[in-house]
Amino acid sequence: MCLTEIEAKRKLREIAKDTRKIKLSAHARERMKERNISLKQIICCFEHGDIIEGPYADTRGDCKLNVSVRTAGEIITTTVVIKVCENGDFSIVVTTFKE
Repeated sequence: MCLTEIEAKRKLREIAKDTRKIKLSAHARERMKERNISLKQIICCFEHGDIIEGPYADTRGDCKLNVSVRTAGEIITTTVVIKVCENGDFSIVVTTFKE
């Protein structure tokens, strides 16, 4: 079952407080380098961003959403999967881009 938008936003804010809970996919790392997007900007998405798409359940049943924020004069969008687990929630950044 997927989170509501309010629950997802709350989870993002909680996860941003402990950056060890933010995992980056290999694809996201490549896009960050290619598009000159820093981890600090992605954390800003978690802390202050607005959900612009989702949350919805992906093919694995995890909660997926797009979060967007204006940071350092640019609009950054990050696609995030929130994994809700018994031993602690975490997130996986799937990709990120500038608008």
